Amino acid sequence: MGLTDRLITAVDWFVPVGLRSSTATLWQARIFVISHFLGPFSAIPVLGYLYAVAATHDWVFWTLCALCGSFWLLPFALRWAGQLFKPAFLSFCTLTAISVFGSFFYGGVSSPFLPWFLTAQMIGFFYVSDRPRLVLGCIVASLAAFAAAYLLVGSFPHRVPIQQLSTVGMISACAATIYNSMMAIYYSYVMVANSALQREIAKHVVTQVKLNAAKREAERANEAKAVFLAKMSHQLRTPLNAIIGYSEILLEDAEMSDPVVEAEELRSINNAGRHLLSLVSNVLDMPKIDSDEIDISLGPVDLDRCLEQVSATCRHLIAQNGNAFTLDKCDGLGLIRTDETRLRQILINLLGNAGKFTRNGKVLLRARRLTDGHSNQVLISVKDTGIGMAPETIPHLFKDFSQLEPDTFKGTGLGLAVSQRLARLLDGDISVQSRRGHGSEFTLRLPAATQATMVAA
Repeated sequence: MGLTDRLITAVDWFVPVGLRSSTATLWQARIFVISHFLGPFSAIPVLGYLYAVAATHDWVFWTLCALCGSFWLLPFALRWAGQLFKPAFLSFCTLTAISVFGSFFYGGVSSPFLPWFLTAQMIGFFYVSDRPRLVLGCIVASLAAFAAAYLLVGSFPHRVPIQQLSTVGMISACAATIYNSMMAIYYSYVMVANSALQREIAKHVVTQVKLNAAKREAERANEAKAVFLAKMSHQLRTPLNAIIGYSEILLEDAEMSDPVVEAEELRSINNAGRHLLSLVSNVLDMPKIDSDEIDISLGPVDLDRCLEQVSATCRHLIAQNGNAFTLDKCDGLGLIRTDETRLRQILINLLGNAGKFTRNGKVLLRARRLTDGHSNQVLISVKDTGIGMAPETIPHLFKDFSQLEPDTFKGTGLGLAVSQRLARLLDGDISVQSRRGHGSEFTLRLPAATQATMVAA
């Protein structure tokens, strides 16, 4: 630590914590401490000269000595008071009293103490600038006391001949000039810093205006995107549903007539249509979820029937990669209160991922109720024996456009993100457990109402 750093550390011991909140107040307090330790030394030549030339050293002289010495106590008063106003105001009043009192008894208008009257006013307006009337009141009161004393006595006491005060007057004027210069330098530094701050604020204002304009432009673009997606939702889903529906009809006819090649081609068309519909649904649903515009219709759902239908929908898709599919559900799952459409969408996304990332393995859809004294929940898990995931991959799974193997497995990377957000809209959540090379298990946890609640609903 250098000499300057040690001095600053020593000065900061006197500065209360409350004055360290900003650089400006901190440095103002530092200047107060430094000036009040150095300032009294400028009075030593004046008081020493008066001691040497004066014939007597009565209460007037020793009062001036005591007042000058009291400035060394003000830094301690600053630390004790915890604020700058009281010590600064006391400093201003003390220096004003010294200059007026000393001028009256030692030379009047030719006194070596008179230059410090102007310094006192500068200190008052510098440290107590927020109360100018108080400063002006003290100045007027001091001048009034000086004038009243002169009128009462009729002349200034001649303790030291005027011609002997000229030398010490020059010394006092030089000391006052040095002190004033120190304060002026600090004030100019503050003004320069404030100017730089004002320029920086002006730059930030311009930047803020540009940001607001860009924000408005982005909002307009987002509105246009929302309108476009709303229109495209119908335009895309309608023909895709038609393709899927007609391919299913043709597939049933082909399976009845038993032409293997034709049935396989129709099955490819059907699967491709379903996959494309799933991708389109994810892309179109994401903006609605983000803007809280997606419709959630809660109602009683027969969980057994829902799982059977989802299994029938996904069984063939999972089997394409040579996987075995199993539905394992406990008896009497009963009714839950949720949005059946969104529940199907979540489960189809999870089962589709399991089938996509598993080859010649197993996919298990399992459902059970979890009931204790405080909660009644349904846990639906999708477990596979596929490629699994590394631990560092799991935190990124539910982010938009996040893909595990983008070069190998095609998709939008929105399926899990959409599923997670839909689960939370249903007051549930999705968790995952996985190990690289050992498969994955996604668990959907949803609140379930009791049978009594279902009947009441």
